[in-house]
Amino acid sequence: MAIDKRGMGLTISCPKCQGLVRVPTVSETSGSSPDSVSMPIEGLADALEESRKELDEMKQKLASVENLRVKLEEQSKDHEEKLTVLRREFGKIQSALDQVTMTIVDSSESQETL
Repeated sequence: MAIDKRGMGLTISCPKCQGLVRVPTVSETSGSSPDSVSMPIEGLADALEESRKELDEMKQKLASVENLRVKLEEQSKDHEEKLTVLRREFGKIQSALDQVTMTIVDSSESQETL
């Protein structure tokens, strides 16, 4: 496992055994540069393979989310088109109601003058 200097002093979960491991600080590492902490090489191949698997899983999840995003955008576009049609129909209904209202008002005024 490799940890950069920002992880020094933290307690993290081992990716292999899930046990808690304390990352040494610069003062605790002998002969190490402050930019890195020496870790055993034996586990690096396994850690790299695990990281590759995780990366592949993340790529699959990303592709799945991207497909979902495309579907949702298509649905949104379809809903916007339906909403536009409904707005037009509502406008026609409102216009017809306005005409009926005007006819009723005109009829009442005509009856009042008689």
